Amino acid sequence: MKAIVYHGKEDMRVETVPDHVIQSDTDVLLRVERTAICGSDLHLWHLDSPLGSAGFVVGHEFLGRVEDIGSAVTDIAKGDRVLASCTIGCGRCASCRRGFYSGCAVASQGGAVPNVFGFSAVYGGGQAEAVRVPFADVNCFKLPERLSDEQCLFLTDILPTGFMGTELAEVSTGDRVVVFGCGPVGAFAQRCAQLRGAAQVIAVDPDAGRLARAAARGMVPVDPTREDVVARILELTGGAGVDATIEAVGKAELVAQAAMVTRPGGKVAVIGVILAPIEVPWPIFFNKNLALRTGLVNPQVYIPHLLPLIEEGRLDPTEIISHRLPLAQGREAYEMFAAHRDNVLKVVLTP
Repeated sequence: MKAIVYHGKEDMRVETVPDHVIQSDTDVLLRVERTAICGSDLHLWHLDSPLGSAGFVVGHEFLGRVEDIGSAVTDIAKGDRVLASCTIGCGRCASCRRGFYSGCAVASQGGAVPNVFGFSAVYGGGQAEAVRVPFADVNCFKLPERLSDEQCLFLTDILPTGFMGTELAEVSTGDRVVVFGCGPVGAFAQRCAQLRGAAQVIAVDPDAGRLARAAARGMVPVDPTREDVVARILELTGGAGVDATIEAVGKAELVAQAAMVTRPGGKVAVIGVILAPIEVPWPIFFNKNLALRTGLVNPQVYIPHLLPLIEEGRLDPTEIISHRLPLAQGREAYEMFAAHRDNVLKVVLTP
């Protein structure tokens, strides 16, 4: 089958790899119909073997039709159109039973491997013609036929991640909110803040095209290349600061800025992927009584709540799609996304 394979820094190749097969009686084999490049995939693009290996299929945002099933699968049948959670849980360990599938002790082999599709050879990614999904009854979700692939695709990761950011920040009716980042995750965090009743959502990003998109969706744009972010946000909030701040980029320095623009007693949520240790400006958090929360998303928890919002037309995930390309152009798609070329926001690939 054809797939996008990681070989090192800025080295993604579309190659022919061995077909997936059922390995366990809880597996399903999924024929991929849509997949996408996530911002966290760019960590692989920008770094040389950050996980200590290469040669594996990438991608954790995908959906498709079930082609084969293991003998123990009960809730999924051949021919079902399903999406898979980006994080893999067994459904039975202590972490999974608490709803923290991203911390699954079984799927991560005790923490020895990332239990996210497309970050190791153990769980091959979905930027491919097919993918094996373990613990299918836990990690696969059947989709209403009246919804398109593109309406459902981002439930695999970035839409739940954006919503989780608003939950961690406890966004509620009448709140003023800052979201650092207007990329796909930031865009969904902004939209979900609106859904939760935020009175004002301030979007911060140096990309003029992405800022313009945010403004068109009703956000207040702030460009850090043109204005002092802290001063501008304090001006917009009458000097008080915002009730909640969401960091959706993955830059350590933005955590400090988040603390500076959040009012005393407010909340800071970090959903951007930060790979290295950071210095937290603890005196600011302490003196302002700020809450700091973060974590890896558990889509299994959020999909049942977000899917009805899409079905009822209250949420349109397709609004972030800027480019549609065949899987065969995967390398070009990565290059464009990494360089922010052609006003790119989200790339969807079709195998």
